[in-house]
Amino acid sequence: MKTPKLVIFDMDGTMLDTEPIASDAVREACKIMGFVLPQEVIDRAMGRNQATSRAILLEHFGADFDVERSFELYLDYKNKYFAEHGIPTKPGLYEILDKLESLGIKKCVATSTDKKHAIAKLETVNIAHRFPVIIGGDEVENGKPAPDIFLKAAAACNTAPDDCIVIEDTEAGILAATSAKIPVIAVPDIAPLNEKIRSKAVAVCADLFEVAKIF
Repeated sequence: MKTPKLVIFDMDGTMLDTEPIASDAVREACKIMGFVLPQEVIDRAMGRNQATSRAILLEHFGADFDVERSFELYLDYKNKYFAEHGIPTKPGLYEILDKLESLGIKKCVATSTDKKHAIAKLETVNIAHRFPVIIGGDEVENGKPAPDIFLKAAAACNTAPDDCIVIEDTEAGILAATSAKIPVIAVPDIAPLNEKIRSKAVAVCADLFEVAKIF
């Protein structure tokens, strides 16, 4: 793998250890509304933007499901949790940022989370200022697994796709990077990656410490 000019980071599940809380939040939201949400449906929504996640819930529960109410409850659960406990980061996060900065490699964020929420999360863990470019899921027409968000991130950083590398944890993100023709390093989180998806990555790492060793 050649040394990239730009590293594009996914956020939730890659830099921030928020996916377990998100899973609990959507499960609890549905429970309050009288529904049981299977883990396989939660896994399908991992890495997707809000529009796609809403579509997945409506597909599973039916058109009468109050998806807006479910998102209100979901956000309320997450916000209360993070206010009380803070936002946990993934092992090796600060170390890989230090490493890239020492090498002079550019970095940015491309997340399915809406931009204002993404910036707030990154500010909470004191790394927002380390990313000149942050692209949110609400800034592209087609969310992951479409390539739009990664192509927008590369363009915003004036870098050709083949001079970039993406760091991702989900199937949707890995497929999005592949569609954008950007090499991707997979760092699997709670949603399992099958062998077909893992084979699309130039490397599969256990954590960001391991990713940092690649550069």
